[in-house]
Amino acid sequence: MPRVSIDGTEKVFEVKEGGILYDSLSDQGEELPHGCLSGSCGACRIEVVSGKENLQPAGVIESNTLESLRGEFTEKRGKDFVEGKTIRLACRAKVNGEVCFKPIK
Repeated sequence: MPRVSIDGTEKVFEVKEGGILYDSLSDQGEELPHGCLSGSCGACRIEVVSGKENLQPAGVIESNTLESLRGEFTEKRGKDFVEGKTIRLACRAKVNGEVCFKPIK
């Protein structure tokens, strides 16, 4: 089973391969920031610290929301905040292998 860790903490979770990150952690008692849980609001945004290749590619809904978020982050926090980072939505990201992430506030 893939292992998922939260950067800056000692928290490590075993998750079912192909499982949605948010659901897998929630089932184990870990509450992540969330809103709609359908990929439209972006409240569950995370930065993938390592293992981005172990997440299934973003679908259309997630991609559209991420595009909007990148524009918002660039406008409010500057271009450097977004460059070189892998941003995903925990409610849509499906895990295929080891991943480390941190929520984006």
